[in-house]
Amino acid sequence: MKNILSKTVWTLGIAALVMTGCKNSEEQYVRLSDLVCTFQGSGNEPYTITVDSEPEAWRATANASWVSAENVEGKLVLTVSDNTDGSERTTTVDVVAGKAMASISVIQLGENDLPVRYRLLKDLHSAVISPNGKLAAGYYSVADAETGTAIYYFHFINLDTDEKTELGPWPESLMFPTSVTCMTDTGIVYAIDANGGMKAIDMNEKNFYAVEVPGIANASSLGINSVSGDGEFWVGYAMENGHYRPFVFENGQATMLPLLGKDFRDIPYDGEDFDLMARGFSADRSIIYGTTWDNQDYGMVYWDAERNVHFVGEDERKVRTVQRNGPEGEKYDYNIVDGMISWSSQFNISPNGKWIAGTYRKEELVNDGDKVEQTEFAAFYNVEANKTYIFEEYGAASGMCVNDEGIGFIGLPSMYTSKTAVVRIETGEALGSFQDYIYGLYGVRVPEGFLQYVTPDGKKFWAATLSSEGIAMTALNWYLAVNE
Repeated sequence: MKNILSKTVWTLGIAALVMTGCKNSEEQYVRLSDLVCTFQGSGNEPYTITVDSEPEAWRATANASWVSAENVEGKLVLTVSDNTDGSERTTTVDVVAGKAMASISVIQLGENDLPVRYRLLKDLHSAVISPNGKLAAGYYSVADAETGTAIYYFHFINLDTDEKTELGPWPESLMFPTSVTCMTDTGIVYAIDANGGMKAIDMNEKNFYAVEVPGIANASSLGINSVSGDGEFWVGYAMENGHYRPFVFENGQATMLPLLGKDFRDIPYDGEDFDLMARGFSADRSIIYGTTWDNQDYGMVYWDAERNVHFVGEDERKVRTVQRNGPEGEKYDYNIVDGMISWSSQFNISPNGKWIAGTYRKEELVNDGDKVEQTEFAAFYNVEANKTYIFEEYGAASGMCVNDEGIGFIGLPSMYTSKTAVVRIETGEALGSFQDYIYGLYGVRVPEGFLQYVTPDGKKFWAATLSSEGIAMTALNWYLAVNE
């Protein structure tokens, strides 16, 4: 599906229902998965609608020449031609089964009518947006038939103009990206290189180079997780004595950030089996946040404006010592923790640094001490008030991102996230799905997916939709850009 903007879904909604007058009365009906579809002015691919009917045989009739409606293996496929008239047009498609009928409203916008632009980056293996939404960038690969290896291309998109720039080809002996992590508004994207270290790919200079950071001795262990729009402020991690250590780069020099005195489970830090990474920062650069990386705990921390380090959600953090069963049946002390965790997102913080989004994980000892059961809920932490807001009513979920006004975006479920709910954090008011939220703002509907980032001006939205091919599950990035 490409470029369809609106689809009102009535799950098995009964669009038409009649009773025949036969001796043995038989129910006839047509149920459709969609009753309204809105398309962009051009570039649309066919869109498929599920039809459930009695009798099973049905026919469809489009009531305008610019729409075709076909029965393809029992499903309704709508195809629209490009709209060259410049203004919105509307028609209906009738689906008839026996004496039952349902109608679908089909709306096609004029080429210049759309208040936002939706673009699916389905061909990019990994992609990222710049802090102020000026650019998006990512890469894709093609096979080199002669060597049996891959050739890589980097793709840059100007989100204001849709202008595209492509760099490459580069053989994997020179460029072997595994993911892109962040990029500047000026056109430099940072990629993790399987050959070691990180590469910076410069859209303007049309080249790439190995990243070195003044103050970081071992560039091969470098990780840049977040960068400012002007490229002058970075946070990330570097290897030091066999452990990941967080750093901030500012004023032309990297500085290691202070460590916690204890790990996520309240065990005093002794230099062993403890890693800490900086993940992201507020747009005003006052707050940096990160994660522990010990024993898959992913505990969430932040550094304040004075660079003192704290656990995120300190007010709701609870540590309890319990007795667990060892491999030989012996008992040992173990700390279970209710506290904030996060994965590796760079977008968990509001631009002003007031709010941090994450996951509140609760732990409980079960099976007579053999197992620790974990449950996860979306949560948002107010840094200024030292107050955590936990949203248990959404079940297994994660706080994805948050704006300065305290509008929080919740990813559902917490693993393999595929949907987004929107809340007003301080009041707990549910604002519906992300689709509802965008429809309320701009009057268009977008595909289901999980929101990752909103730019500080609120005019660019970075999201992804899960897609499965065979047994593989991938997240296809897309963006919305408000038309100026």
